[in-house]
Amino acid sequence: MGRICVITMDHNSSTVQERTSFSSLGDRLPELKSSGLVGEYLKLETCNRFELYLVLSSPGDERGAVASFDVPGARMLYDYEAVRHLLRVLLGLESMARGESHIVSQVKEAYRASDGCGKVLHKLFQRASGMSASLRSRIHPGREPSVPYIAANYFVKNFRSGARPSAMVAGLGAMGTETAHILLLMGCDVRVSNRSPREMDKKISAAALVPWSGWLAAARECDALFLCTSSSSPILTGEDEDSMPDVAVYDLGSPHQSAGRNVGIRVTLDEMNDMASAMNAEYAHMLLELEDEADKTSSALLAEISILTDDTWKQLAMTRVHSLIKDRAVAYAAKTGAGPDDLEAFASSVVSAFLHPLTSAHTAHSSRAWRILSGENEEYAED
Repeated sequence: MGRICVITMDHNSSTVQERTSFSSLGDRLPELKSSGLVGEYLKLETCNRFELYLVLSSPGDERGAVASFDVPGARMLYDYEAVRHLLRVLLGLESMARGESHIVSQVKEAYRASDGCGKVLHKLFQRASGMSASLRSRIHPGREPSVPYIAANYFVKNFRSGARPSAMVAGLGAMGTETAHILLLMGCDVRVSNRSPREMDKKISAAALVPWSGWLAAARECDALFLCTSSSSPILTGEDEDSMPDVAVYDLGSPHQSAGRNVGIRVTLDEMNDMASAMNAEYAHMLLELEDEADKTSSALLAEISILTDDTWKQLAMTRVHSLIKDRAVAYAAKTGAGPDDLEAFASSVVSAFLHPLTSAHTAHSSRAWRILSGENEEYAED
């Protein structure tokens, strides 16, 4: 097995702009795999971090594979430190809002979406997810902070008027929905808007839904605007900001969603890092036992990585099957004019029915079948 490597840039070592610039280097991962320098890879990108999880093909030549990622603010972690880092990320110990749980779904989504995982990363992420869930249930203090809570709390505490504070939340992903929910719990008059139509979460049903075409006009009538989108360019231009000098702007997007010009109050994720440190000082002490257990668990997890299970072979095989189905569906759709999604869904149902006897069996023969279907050579078999 090659060395496990994590290249990470987060809120502790970089700004949002630096992470955004660095993220384009992730496009080189398929090329590095094709060249043989990297055996497996996974990219994790959130509002506060950009990370690459790699399995290096040549254990003694890691610099050749990661040299292009050696930029200011990037940390290189190997083997135990890499495994420990992933576990800490899943536990929220590396988050700006330490101990938060939103990161769990973000890591799982990155894992599901990745097409670069092999036998090592599949097992690493599967086991790390299970171990972190166990540690959270046994040791986590329970109460947890979040970036939306920090931002909403800052706004309400600094609101000077005696009237009920009002806020506009642009973007209803996980960040926006949580922000709106917390603002409502704090007694604010909340308006929300999302670029694409979507059903509102029940916990923010008390908020007023504004069409996307009208979010800016609604924001001008509020005391604060919370930007929770992830557009590649700012949705709030300099001219827009000039027209709303008295509105507090909380830019929670990644990259920055506001131009940052002539705003009376503008708070970004970079600036919130200092707020988070002050607010979480007491809570950090409550997480010490969780940190100690994470260190111990990381050693056990690393020891397991070299041992493959039937579930890992099955995951590898099904990833390969779905990749083949998708490629064939796209190619056939181009020839016939049929919808690729419909073809992919039909082929997936046929394959699932065909493989049902295998998926429901747990024998030595089924284990060997999954290894063959995964495309791996026999020398990778378990001892």
